[in-house]
Amino acid sequence: MNEAQAIISLWSEAVRDGKDAVLATVVRVEGSAYRRPGARMLLVEDGRRVGSVSGGCLEGEVARKAWWLTGNGSPALVRYSTREEEEGERPYDLGCEGVIHVLLERLRHEEEPVEPIHFLASCVTRRRAGVLATVIGSLDPSRARVGDRVTLDADGHLGGLLPDAALARSIAARAADCLRRGASEQVAFGGARVRVDVFLEVVRPPRSLVVFGGGHDAVPLVRLAKELGWHVTVADARAHYARRDRFPVADEVVVTDRASPLANLVILPETACVVMTHSVTQDRALLRALSTVPVAYLGLLGPRRRTERLLAESGAPTFACAGGLHSPIGLDLGGETPEEIALAILAEAQACLSRREGRSLRDRAGGSIHLPAAPLQGYSRRGAAAAPALVPEG
Repeated sequence: MNEAQAIISLWSEAVRDGKDAVLATVVRVEGSAYRRPGARMLLVEDGRRVGSVSGGCLEGEVARKAWWLTGNGSPALVRYSTREEEEGERPYDLGCEGVIHVLLERLRHEEEPVEPIHFLASCVTRRRAGVLATVIGSLDPSRARVGDRVTLDADGHLGGLLPDAALARSIAARAADCLRRGASEQVAFGGARVRVDVFLEVVRPPRSLVVFGGGHDAVPLVRLAKELGWHVTVADARAHYARRDRFPVADEVVVTDRASPLANLVILPETACVVMTHSVTQDRALLRALSTVPVAYLGLLGPRRRTERLLAESGAPTFACAGGLHSPIGLDLGGETPEEIALAILAEAQACLSRREGRSLRDRAGGSIHLPAAPLQGYSRRGAAAAPALVPEG
């Protein structure tokens, strides 16, 4: 399972056991850091924890301070610097040259359901994205306080509660834009004396993978995808392959209709589809059916000559998939075994879903390995207030 799923699961256990927890969320990053805004860690009062806010270097420090910093029940915003200070020291000996801002929130089991856990669970269960807008700074508590939220789901339903209704509307409008673009951002709202800083996080559901074919080489592909926290469906027209005992970790195992191979499947636009039935008849029918489906990734197992033959026979030379058909499938990692081939397939699918080229990070132009993100305006390098560039409300 992925980080969000693990946090949801552990919180459910904590509620069952009558235990409180602290949720630590990275809400802002300056410079370089291992984790980006939106990374989370859940700390249960009995010592259990899942998730991370760094590469493992800050977790102990967060765990030591989380409980007393949130002892009064109010959220706390903590700043961790991995930069070299004036004295030449590195506070955490990381050398990442970044500053990480972590929001700590006390979660009380008797107040279930709580945010943002409830909203994360909704996005995961419904398999639809949403926006979680969290106040991370406020000069006027009468308008909003740190930890206050506005939520927006994929259907446009608003949640959360702010003292200032006009501010809530402004945040909701910006959240809708973030959801449309699929990009998180930090924004400052209002005038200089009533400024409110908000982290608008696009919460994405688990990636979806549909594996057409239940042969032996599909087993490691499904297993590895589930290790990544993806939602995985296995589909095959052969009932002796499409069996739950063959794919115990898959979310769905479906016996399809040879004449209508997509009839019993839910294929979202963000889905990655892999065709690996090792059956010319099934592959031909699947290529024909998938040619009009605008999925995010479509790959076909097999040599180039076999693919050319199938395309000619299926009458589907073009595909609605934005990246076209990937065949031979996978990145060129030199894979030979089913496990290595599964890694190459998922690496290529991951790159396509993330709109990346799948090349070595060493060869990436520019200083950052992450996609550009809108900075939180109005703060200096060391986190002190500076002349703000504000987003007008209304």
